[in-house]
Amino acid sequence: MNLAKDVGFIWDIDGVVVDSPHEEAWRVTAMKEPWHIKELSSDFYFTHVASRPRYEGGNNILQLCGVYERLGAVTEEERAKLLEKYCSEKNALIRELITAGKFRLFQDAIPLLLQAKSIGIWQAAASASKNAKDMLLRVSRKRIVDEIGNDFGVLNEEDSLYSIFDVNACGLDVGGKEAILKFAAERLSALSQDKINKFVVFEDAPSGIEAAKSLGYYAVGVLRIGEESALRQAGADIVVSDLGVVKLEDLL
Repeated sequence: MNLAKDVGFIWDIDGVVVDSPHEEAWRVTAMKEPWHIKELSSDFYFTHVASRPRYEGGNNILQLCGVYERLGAVTEEERAKLLEKYCSEKNALIRELITAGKFRLFQDAIPLLLQAKSIGIWQAAASASKNAKDMLLRVSRKRIVDEIGNDFGVLNEEDSLYSIFDVNACGLDVGGKEAILKFAAERLSALSQDKINKFVVFEDAPSGIEAAKSLGYYAVGVLRIGEESALRQAGADIVVSDLGVVKLEDLL
């Protein structure tokens, strides 16, 4: 039996595979008129914005930072207009940064992705961000080889980081993170002809870990920012600050 075919990997993208400019875009936009949010800490971002759909994260910022109240937005309609404006401004900035390639690869995640691909593990990209796919597409094989040093023989010259994944479940309007993970798992199951009996989710945010565990999946907490205790309290089966220490055989 090929155990690799019985396991599906589901990867959060922003914060696990690539370090996107999302946090920077939210923060820079927040400082401008009419929002005037002087400080948007990494802890706040990690707790209330990371791994959440765009409008949910934006709403958390405007509500918890008192912007709705300060700008006199009382009704749902008034708040919705402000939220749309804020999210649109943030998205325009992040697309500009992504187009310029201003994001880095997490060099501990890429080798694990490539190794998993090389032994036939089904893999899904599952991010709440609608920009995650664009970032994956912009990472060429050449960039991977230049930065990582090896593509483990799984990429053709014209391939990108996106080519590694069998399923794209990024930025779907299906609900929260739990719905995105469930969608990814269902698509992987279909591709494997229902041979997958274990899903492993790689997440850096407590909310993502909670979503994975609510579905009964094995959760790898990837500690990028914040406290290890937050990932453990969310239910992570293991927590690592370096995916380079994770052995594939331990996940099969």
